[in-house]
This record gives sequence, structure tokens and C-alpha cells, in this order.
Amino acid sequence: MTPPELRDLLADALALWEVPGRVAVAGEGVALRAPDGTALRVTAAEATDRPIRWWVEKPGQRRPCTSVVGLLRTLRNAVGAGEGEARRLRVAAP
Repeated sequence: MTPPELRDLLADALALWEVPGRVAVAGEGVALRAPDGTALRVTAAEATDRPIRWWVEKPGQRRPCTSVVGLLRTLRNAVGAGEGEARRLRVAAP
């Protein structure tokens, strides 16, 4: 996934989570800021880091993500989406 594709995915995720924010391509990765002002950065992992695909970095912390689902979960937690009132998507037959 290229940095512009990743930027678009994360911008869509923030909109879905109703989290204000701006996502921008920054070098070989993507930068965004959590609502509390924390700077976040997502970069692709090196081939030698496999099975890790991305790194999510915030001041003093670097978290590995092995899948798109893991990446979105990590970012959702980092930006505080869904805190307080439980907000989960439920899929069920009618």
C-alpha cells in the first residue's frame, strides 16, 4: 500500500469514527494528530521486519501491526475513538 493510499484509508477511518483530524503523507509514511494533540505516524515495515507490515509511532511508543485490521484497531485506540459510550459495528441477519 502506497503512502497516498494509506492516507486515504486512514482519513476514511477517522471520518467513520467521527474523529476530527487531518491525515497527510509525510516522507515514506503518514502523519496524523489525535484529538488530544498527540502526534501519530504510520510507516511501512522493512522486509526484514516481516510479518510486521506497519509501525504506529507516538511519542515514546512504537507498536507493530501485522494486518490492516490490526492497524485500524491500533489507530482507533490511539485516537480514542469509541471511548465512553461503546460504539461497535454489529453485523447480523435481519
